[in-house]
Amino acid sequence: MRIIDKLIPPPPDKRILLPKLEEFHLPRLGLKRKTQKVFPFAFDSMFYRGLGFNNRYETFIKPFEKIFPEESSIDDVLIELKEEVRNFVVEGLLTPEVKIGTYIPTKYGLLRTYTFPRTIKKSELLQSVELYIEQDIAENFPNTEVLYAYDILESEPDAPYRVLVVIVETEIVRKVENLFAEFNLSLDLISFEPICVINLGLLKNLPQPFAILYTDVNKILIVYYRKDTVLYESFSFLFTGEEIPEDVLNLVLWDIRNYIVLNDINNIFLAGIVTEYEPLMDFFLERLPIFGIITIDKFPERYALTYTLGERLLNG
Repeated sequence: MRIIDKLIPPPPDKRILLPKLEEFHLPRLGLKRKTQKVFPFAFDSMFYRGLGFNNRYETFIKPFEKIFPEESSIDDVLIELKEEVRNFVVEGLLTPEVKIGTYIPTKYGLLRTYTFPRTIKKSELLQSVELYIEQDIAENFPNTEVLYAYDILESEPDAPYRVLVVIVETEIVRKVENLFAEFNLSLDLISFEPICVINLGLLKNLPQPFAILYTDVNKILIVYYRKDTVLYESFSFLFTGEEIPEDVLNLVLWDIRNYIVLNDINNIFLAGIVTEYEPLMDFFLERLPIFGIITIDKFPERYALTYTLGERLLNG
């Protein structure tokens, strides 16, 4: 897996699931460099999607997606995704030279921010982080094997330490790794969905603090990011492309609005699948305090997070 630069390295036996939160450093124009290819993909209990492109944003695997008619097991989703991967391998499109990445869906993990006084020693900081993580695992993942990673975020010299922690279920990571291992391929990056949403905001140079209301086939995920806090919440939402009853939408948006007000969230941007459908997007804009819309231009809007993963693979 891709090793992430850290101010303080994690224990050597822990896998690294946390792409570092930082500004993206995109390639300079006019400089020749070797063509790089990436294959970012996403999956959840109702869909999978992916695409392959190079550092000139030329696609060698066209955007593909399958939406399931109802909630399915991750095993069933990965079985079908495996056949897509098999075809790409047979066609010579997916090779060991292609960088591969994905993210773990929100419901299979946890994102936390811990704050510690700058006065403590580095050794005490490490011990405290491990203790807090153990407590979170005991409370939220009883009898479940997990992987975790943490990153000590950059801050002013006299500001408190801020530690961003991701905990995910081991089983789902192994299932995805095993899928690609069957074709002698490995993943270069495994992220976590809320982290991808934050990185989308950083990629788009959104003014901080910012919040993104990310919409997908089976959820609406709101993520709020500022220097000292990360908040996120997932709301059930089934989008099939068909007309959705207004009363159903109003109920969901009422819950989202309450969450926004209770947590004093502002500077909200709308992204994802809803922005592909103007009437539905207008419904969101009329009923929520949305500041702007995120577009990725190069691919359909539902590929916003896979595109972000691709940028991480190319430039991270």
